[in-house]
Amino acid sequence: MEKWIADWQTALVLAGCEQCDWLFLLPPDQLPLVCPHCAQADLAQMDETADKPIYTRPPELTLPYRVDTAQAQQKLRAFAQSAWFAPPDLKAERLTSRLHPVYLPLWLVDADVRAQWQAEMGFDYQVVSHKEEYRGSQWHTRQVKETRTRWEPRLGRLQRHFNNRFAPALEEQAKIEARLGRFEWQGSRPYQPNHITHALVRLPNRPPDDAWPEAQQAFMQAAGEECRQAAAANHSRQYKWQPHFSDIHWTQLLYPIYTSTYTDDEGETHTIYIHGQTGNVVGRRKASMKKARRWSLGIGAVGGVLLTLSFIAFLVGLVYAQVMAATAVLFIAGLITAAAAFLPILYAWYLNNYSDGRFEPDLAKSPVLDR
Repeated sequence: MEKWIADWQTALVLAGCEQCDWLFLLPPDQLPLVCPHCAQADLAQMDETADKPIYTRPPELTLPYRVDTAQAQQKLRAFAQSAWFAPPDLKAERLTSRLHPVYLPLWLVDADVRAQWQAEMGFDYQVVSHKEEYRGSQWHTRQVKETRTRWEPRLGRLQRHFNNRFAPALEEQAKIEARLGRFEWQGSRPYQPNHITHALVRLPNRPPDDAWPEAQQAFMQAAGEECRQAAAANHSRQYKWQPHFSDIHWTQLLYPIYTSTYTDDEGETHTIYIHGQTGNVVGRRKASMKKARRWSLGIGAVGGVLLTLSFIAFLVGLVYAQVMAATAVLFIAGLITAAAAFLPILYAWYLNNYSDGRFEPDLAKSPVLDR
């Protein structure tokens, strides 16, 4: 075992996917294994020395799973059952068989900051006016309150220690944030080897030096908010500063997710993510046009039968007048059923082309950490 892997204090091997380039540390008994991220290729064991990743040190902190495997499997079953006209591969038993716990990395950065800053601070105030309205054959006066903002320039000095500002440890961090939603990082614990015994660990592809610009932006946002509060302002804008950073400390945190995958009719693979703390499921639901067409043909056949029966009833009604009432009922039912035959195809077409089809879309664009 390469020395840097030995630092993790448990038996691990380095494996990578040639399709998506994700690198993992995982127990050797889990190979061979299809990539839990893209499902396009098997993870291939790599030479720890020749293929040494960008960043190899073990994390300082991990977030524990609050959702166990049985609960995650139940979430996947609900996901599969929620998909109308699902492709053959989108089945509960297949999703659960591909379920993998995965730890993803990110950075928490501490620093002492001294800075000069300037900004425009906004102070809300109320303006009372009166509006004349004509109703009920006479004029009425109504009081109107309007909130306006007065902007004033401010400048000052800042000396502050900031803890746990976020910086990405992965190039894909923005996409992951948009999919997964918030994590309560305050529940983190010091890293122990048994935390990753049954999980894959995604290694960082952005070391601290590369992630520093994003960390500075996080410090700037935090400083801007503190300056606004110090000025007792309701709003701020055009915040600028000249910072000096010292005593910078980086902490690698692993946060927990589950992944599973399925393939649609076109052969495209879709990854399903499960939040390791809340159990929220996020993934694209694709419809099978083949299955939708079969449903449309079936419904159309029923409509055709009803229309045929209405025509037969009409012919019989020429002889027996009492049958003529059934003719109208069968004809209307046949028209409605025939028109409904287009709905499965239209639904599948819309879902695949214009809808994001996500299982819990309200999670989109949520920050990955809750500070």
